[in-house]
Amino acid sequence: MNLEGRRWISCREAAAYLSVHEMTVRDWISRGLVPSCRIGRAIRVDLRKLEAQLEHQSQLREGPR
Repeated sequence: MNLEGRRWISCREAAAYLSVHEMTVRDWISRGLVPSCRIGRAIRVDLRKLEAQLEHQSQLREGPR
């Protein structure tokens, strides 16, 4: 899967990126945990915001140094 240079990815691609099931990603989207938008009937995940969110969560778990 080559996501380089892309901003919007499908739920399936996001699931593969995060190593979780696609339904897990859809559940997280419905709970507001994954940044996304609907384009027509398709749901797309904002990869840049997702990576920023993961980085933020990673820093919170590490705590202050």
